[in-house]
Amino acid sequence: MTPLSSPRRHDVDNLRSLAVLLLVPFHTARLFDATPWHMKDAAAPHVGASVLLRAIELWQMPLLFLLAGMAAAYALESRGPAAFLRERAARLLLPLAFGILVLVPPQVWVERVTPAAPLRQSAPVFEGDFVAFLPEAFVCCYPAANFSWHHLWFLPYLFLYAVLLALVSRAGDGTRLAAWIAASPWRLLLPLAPLVTVEILLRPAFPGSHDLVADWANHAHYGLLVILGWWLARNAALAAAVARHWPLLTGLALLAAALWFAGLPAARGGMGLLDLPLPARLAIRGAAEWLVLLALLAAARRWLARRIPLLGAFAPLSFAFYMLHQTVIVLLGWAVFDWSGAPLSKGLAIAGATFAISLGGAALIERTTWLRPLFGMGAAGRRVERTAWRAASAHPPTSQFEPPFAATLFAAVPRDVPTHRP
Repeated sequence: MTPLSSPRRHDVDNLRSLAVLLLVPFHTARLFDATPWHMKDAAAPHVGASVLLRAIELWQMPLLFLLAGMAAAYALESRGPAAFLRERAARLLLPLAFGILVLVPPQVWVERVTPAAPLRQSAPVFEGDFVAFLPEAFVCCYPAANFSWHHLWFLPYLFLYAVLLALVSRAGDGTRLAAWIAASPWRLLLPLAPLVTVEILLRPAFPGSHDLVADWANHAHYGLLVILGWWLARNAALAAAVARHWPLLTGLALLAAALWFAGLPAARGGMGLLDLPLPARLAIRGAAEWLVLLALLAAARRWLARRIPLLGAFAPLSFAFYMLHQTVIVLLGWAVFDWSGAPLSKGLAIAGATFAISLGGAALIERTTWLRPLFGMGAAGRRVERTAWRAASAHPPTSQFEPPFAATLFAAVPRDVPTHRP
């Protein structure tokens, strides 16, 4: 394979950090929107929350999986497939086990003790405090019972796709195909064909369960995006072509996203202006998704391809931030469940508190040796890791530096919501 010798990709690092930070407004809006979730505001639903969710949902998870594949390309080059999988197993599966035991049960408990919440995602009710609930917390499986991985579903999926990439990476880089596609802006749209085909054929039967076993539409969709991200990272000509054609890609992305919103029912945060059959809506969504991804990559290459201190400081904390943030949001939503007042003010207060608590918790975890492996940070000392990060940021090496967060999650973090609904 061709060695990866491009300068450090600050655009990828910074875009990933921004996508992770957007998890807070996204999941805070879940308290107020019109679809079931683990905790809801007493006055839900609110139209504004549904619109915000749809606007972010269109691209956020696909972007995180695409960036995951890009980060994996550098990890595979520096480690090789066997070492790559060993590291992924240690840095994904241990945090998954810890999160299931410690971070998910409080979310399930507040859902069980708040039957008055509108649009509660699952029906069982529990009467008692959290300590009394603990013996019930591991009765399988949610939503009929309590055992769940909730927002941590992303971790086993990433490990599965790590195995897939370890196999795919042996097949070569597809350099000739990449050069042919990079020669024309319209050829950058070719991945639309498999993405749209997957959605039309699989999404109606497999709307998205996050159960790993029977989630075939998500596996086909996200697995393809991970491979595409790996391929983009392996072929600099593709990244250069995306950046070069950013005005066209941005215009097409805005047009496709507007068309998708026009056909999305108003009850789900859309405009409800077009009465389209399901296959058409799925096709438009798939097209809009890929175009928005390309536009975001192009925008990041133009405006985020530099060291941004705040985002650089956040990057080593982002895995722990991801693990903590949804538990904080669900607990805060429960604590202020029946507060009266404007939902916007309540949402902003919850989001602000979640940022502060999650960042503070992540910083504390980073400084606590025994907690670091439980939150995917690795066993390296905090000063050593930060020194490596800063040195790589200031002085790019001859090969791509893989940041600590990419080393743990490829490059991505997610959400616990129904995915890719038309």
